[in-house]
Amino acid sequence: MFDAQEQRILDLRRKRRLGVQRLRNELIRLDGLRLAIDTIHKVLYRFDLNRLKRQRLVRKGRKRYSRPLPGDRVQMDVCKIGPRLYQYTAIDDCSRYQVIGLFRNRSAKSTLTFLDQLVEEMPVSIQRIQTDHGQELFADAVQERLRSWSIRFRPIRPRSPHLNGKVERVQRTALEEFWPTVDLKDPELDARQPRRHRSHRSPLQPCRQRSHRRGDRCVV
Repeated sequence: MFDAQEQRILDLRRKRRLGVQRLRNELIRLDGLRLAIDTIHKVLYRFDLNRLKRQRLVRKGRKRYSRPLPGDRVQMDVCKIGPRLYQYTAIDDCSRYQVIGLFRNRSAKSTLTFLDQLVEEMPVSIQRIQTDHGQELFADAVQERLRSWSIRFRPIRPRSPHLNGKVERVQRTALEEFWPTVDLKDPELDARQPRRHRSHRSPLQPCRQRSHRRGDRCVV
């Protein structure tokens, strides 16, 4: 390999921070120079450019949303687990108390069934449900059910998943850590699942301590 070719590789690497495959493609496109990927990698390794240092992005402080009382706001979302298997998840914004249901489809009927489960299992009365813009959540039957319970419905702004960050995180953790290893036939599965708040309190403890501010009874 000529020195000029090496220098061309190094210039593209430094200025445009390209990976090995893209370096090869750009050398062909710009200079008509066809080099093996191993050859390019050897040049980068010799000049200590085989690893690019990541540029740290300075993130602006993002406002964290949290409600002061249990039941003030419940975040709700749906994610696909596998073929014909969907997980409905709801989490109380204050206590992090979770209600989860599994369904064969993502539909208004499944949503109504999960809402019945949510209202029954959530230990405090629900004032508001916050969701994304899934079609099953905007069905007339779903909206009518929420109105009959005097529960306000609040869809988040489009392209703003961070506003539903708590439930998004719960579902991501389930997809990455729980479902790849789960054995649904294990009779001890439920007993082994930890249920702790980040302050090492169970989700029911904030419900008990704060629900009296609104006159709720915390059902245990």
